Amino acid sequence: MRPSALLRIGDLRRWPSCWLLTLLGSVLFVESTWQVFLAPTDLLRYQCYAVAFWFGSAALGWLPAHQCAFLSFYGTQPPFHILPLEYPPLALLPFSVPLLVPLPYYTLTFALLMLAAAILLLWLLYRQVSSQAALAGALLLIVGGGPLLQVRYDLWPSLCVLLCLVAAQRERWTLAYLALAGGTLLKLYPLLGLPALFLAEQQRLSAGQWPLTKVSAWRWRHLLLFVATVTLVSGLFALLNPQGALLEPLRYLGQRPPQIESLAASLLWLGSLIGFGQPLRLLFSYGSLNILSPLAAPVTLLLAGLLGGGLLLTLWLQYKGAFDFSDSLLALLLLLITTGKVLSPQYLLWVIPLVASSGLGRATQLRTRCWLLLWLAISLTTSFIYIFYYSHLFNSSIAPQV
Repeated sequence: MRPSALLRIGDLRRWPSCWLLTLLGSVLFVESTWQVFLAPTDLLRYQCYAVAFWFGSAALGWLPAHQCAFLSFYGTQPPFHILPLEYPPLALLPFSVPLLVPLPYYTLTFALLMLAAAILLLWLLYRQVSSQAALAGALLLIVGGGPLLQVRYDLWPSLCVLLCLVAAQRERWTLAYLALAGGTLLKLYPLLGLPALFLAEQQRLSAGQWPLTKVSAWRWRHLLLFVATVTLVSGLFALLNPQGALLEPLRYLGQRPPQIESLAASLLWLGSLIGFGQPLRLLFSYGSLNILSPLAAPVTLLLAGLLGGGLLLTLWLQYKGAFDFSDSLLALLLLLITTGKVLSPQYLLWVIPLVASSGLGRATQLRTRCWLLLWLAISLTTSFIYIFYYSHLFNSSIAPQV
């Protein structure tokens, strides 16, 4: 048999998995398209940010008056000066691409863009990890990420983190650091993986025998590349609006109260039951239902300390060989989600690619099944809460005092 015939037969063996991934991608689109036409709040905010940045505050009159009411500024602002309040400036990139079509088609175009990100993510899992990981990722996206996948941009930084992981496993360190920098510039959370990536690089270069004391033996070039990339991009936006590029996202996160589903809110509620931290109030603000308490500041500080301690413990386990880079990335993101002031259903999109790539492939069949069943349960409950609970929050403005 000729080699070309063998090649065609080999390609045919891959077709069932490719067609299955295509089918799962279609299910993702159908599953979450209903939200695109039900005025998804965050998606409409993205449109406001993009229009205001490229065309100035006067262009906001092209949109319904209530849609961009959350934007507040003094006087008329020219183009290139209004930056996102709660996101890094580079988030304007995915916000702006749908502006290439007429404004009425913005939401549909954004949904298609996010579907492309999902397909690219599954393709990366399929080609660089395994077909099993790709199918697991598709299943978790359908069950846990479907309701939000096309109306949030979180899959793009998640894709950057997965690319960083794949590149680091193949010792392509320049690509790994650049991918992590891109994710950080899109949404700040990938920054937490930087020390784990630096440690993985040093260990790989020294064949696992890297001593912490020999600082002179460390390789700093790629870390400096990360810092230079983030600094350069942030600096370019800072030339346009210094406060909006550097201070506004930090101020927004610092002033935002604990969201009702977060661990911080649970601790505040438990404290109120035994007489601490009263009065406890619920308030709809910052696009979510939040909790106000006199104990909010110390509880937030306590959880920040737990995050710092968890970071050090994770890096120590990685240094001792108990964790690899993939395990450390997943552990750090789960720590951040658990200890943060906000616990949003969309955060599941941050970890689904890592769950699919780290829990499958090298484990036993029983462990693989347990791992997948655990995350399917987490995904199902998250989607249930969002679909049947979150929709009622937008129908009420301020919740009563507890």
